[in-house]
Amino acid sequence: MWGVDGEVYGLSIDTETKKLRWFANAGCLCDWDDSEVDQTPVQFLERGVPGRIAEPDTETLHEIRRAVVALVHPRDFVEN
Repeated sequence: MWGVDGEVYGLSIDTETKKLRWFANAGCLCDWDDSEVDQTPVQFLERGVPGRIAEPDTETLHEIRRAVVALVHPRDFVEN
């Protein structure tokens, strides 16, 4: 979760279905049905954060990207 201009945004990654669920005005990320945008890992790697979701800070975006790459290419992912 991250905040931008007083709003809270979030991302939940479902490792079983390999879906990214982006949330705007996130409170607790309790209900999958409350997501604003669903995205595949490949869509994220090609297009980035969906337009309706505010871009997180650089560090958070880096962590999201690392998690998505690990999800898509688990054998190629090496923790530094």
